[in-house]
Amino acid sequence: MKRGILILIVLALLAGGGYFAWKWFFQKQETLDAYKLIPQNAVFIVETDEPVDAWKTFSKSPMWQHEKKFKPLGDIGKMADMLSRTIDDNDLIFSTFGHRTVLISAHVVSPTEYDFLYVCDMKEGAKFGSVKDGLIGLLKNNGYTYTTETREEIEIHKFHDPKDKSTLHMAFVANQLVISYNAGIMKASLEAIKTGEFANNENFKAIAQQTASGGLCKFYLNHAYAADFLNVYMSDVSGLKGMFGSMRFTGAKADINDNLIKFTGFTNINDSMGSHLRALMRSGSANTGAQKVLSNKTAFMLSMGFQSFGKFYENLKDVMKEDAKSWAEFEKNKRTVEKILRISVEDDIFGWIDDEVTFAQYEQDRIIGAKINNVVAMKALSEDRAKDKLGKLERRLKLIGKFKSETYKEHEIHYMEIRGLFKLFFGKLFDKIEKPYYTYLNGYVVFCDDPGTLLRTIDDFDAGNTLAKDEKFKDFYKGFKNENSVYIYLNMKKYFLDLKGVLDAPSYQTSYTNREFIISFPQIGFQLAKSDEMFDTRLLVEFDAPDEYDMEVSEGKAMSQEDLEALDSMSDADAFILEYINGSVKREMYDNGKVKFIAEMKGLVLSGRYLEYWETGELKIKGKYRNGNKVGKWMYYNETGELDHKENFGRKGKETLMPAGELPELDNPVN
Repeated sequence: MKRGILILIVLALLAGGGYFAWKWFFQKQETLDAYKLIPQNAVFIVETDEPVDAWKTFSKSPMWQHEKKFKPLGDIGKMADMLSRTIDDNDLIFSTFGHRTVLISAHVVSPTEYDFLYVCDMKEGAKFGSVKDGLIGLLKNNGYTYTTETREEIEIHKFHDPKDKSTLHMAFVANQLVISYNAGIMKASLEAIKTGEFANNENFKAIAQQTASGGLCKFYLNHAYAADFLNVYMSDVSGLKGMFGSMRFTGAKADINDNLIKFTGFTNINDSMGSHLRALMRSGSANTGAQKVLSNKTAFMLSMGFQSFGKFYENLKDVMKEDAKSWAEFEKNKRTVEKILRISVEDDIFGWIDDEVTFAQYEQDRIIGAKINNVVAMKALSEDRAKDKLGKLERRLKLIGKFKSETYKEHEIHYMEIRGLFKLFFGKLFDKIEKPYYTYLNGYVVFCDDPGTLLRTIDDFDAGNTLAKDEKFKDFYKGFKNENSVYIYLNMKKYFLDLKGVLDAPSYQTSYTNREFIISFPQIGFQLAKSDEMFDTRLLVEFDAPDEYDMEVSEGKAMSQEDLEALDSMSDADAFILEYINGSVKREMYDNGKVKFIAEMKGLVLSGRYLEYWETGELKIKGKYRNGNKVGKWMYYNETGELDHKENFGRKGKETLMPAGELPELDNPVN
């Protein structure tokens, strides 16, 4: 009911005596900048000069029609429908009276809650006591308990709803009508008049001057309080505070068109805080091209671009030197790496990087526990230079037994057992890329913390199944500038199952329950591109209501290791990992080149998956060994691929009931 009160106030204000007062009252009065009423802890502010037209456009969008069904928005959705009907029924009146500035700001009021402040310019209507009396009388006559109090020499009108126990606070300040359901926010708003914390903030003023008018509305984000806002929904935002702390304000014009919301504007950064973002600001920008080697299964991508990696590295060092502790830690870690490997970090390890570094995560079709695999694609100055520099590192690691390499489908696969190398230069986001596997693809060196993910990247690259060739991504990416300092891409339909490895159990369960509304945003893109002393900023959010197939995909559940071991087949990538990465597979081939059997080994003992095939390629036997004994369920198929019979050997295993001649002889004896 609480939002219904606000709607009634706005309706009365727009259609009431304020218009006639503005039209016929000639004497000017004191006016107040609405931003002087915004407390400094505003997380974001929405500004519109055409609240009625903006609402009509937004409320009729497919996105809102879908998202208003989200349960927490239930009451708001009902009231919003009522507002839409009222405006439609009185279109002529509202088209005449609906031109006025409205600000809506959000404020965190506790670790688990936030609320809003509404400021509406009444224009000349603020002079007329009849306007104020009319608004107050309207609410009093609708069953609300009315009281007043005075704060900062301003009278606050309070309307208590006995049904939901909420209290609306309303004040008339010069030409502004101020409203909030939170007493603390109202108090902070009236106290802000003295200091004008937002109106006089030079960083905010710089952004406001650059923010274009028009469109649906203007949107301002105060990065200092963004992490607190996200903390309402997330269990741990400590990793985000540094990122938000490196920026001050973002101002953007918002437009909505069919199924796309677009924000275009600018962001200024915090010059007093050492950060990778400051180093990027000083280092220029570059095209993002990693999508040419990343799989079309990409669910998340973060790309950093710079004029050159060398310039970025020098700027990063300058920024870190401003913080003695951070610089000392960096120098210590760098010296440790150089001492152990007897190389130059700058020249030998990263002397081959060009102008782009990209971090990515793929859509997970299987999630073991909370494990999400990571990919890093670094653009090379040239493949030969990368091989030369990394080759020196490889030779050093071989001497200490920390390196090995194999060939997969004509691609060299390398393994580097070294910790903390990526984190040294790129921070916490890259700290999970330890002991990486890597290969060379189309001018990029691609690193993965999981061999299977790397091999699947190769398979998709060879098959032409890259993100760059995904038609939906190609159309979406056209909305951004060619060059950027930071580009973030998120596909919620593909990333949803990954949330299991990001959120705690209660949060994931809530997300799962509401997945219909989360996966309705298949593509979200955010871009920062250097523009003088600011970042040109773009945010695009695509809406697409999920169909039955999308919902089925998002219902996927984590697979246990035993489930994985029970799969009917073994891909080339799986077999390669077992044989060359784990060094624990035995296989034999028929004369026609087809696989006869694949068996996981522990030394010379059968231990793990066992898959046997007919000469036609059809699966013949599937089961599992443990220390030479059959365990669990074994499946036997005829030559047409149909199940013939099953046997269950239990967890501990028992002596086989199969004829001795049915198990193929291995070249090496097995106990």
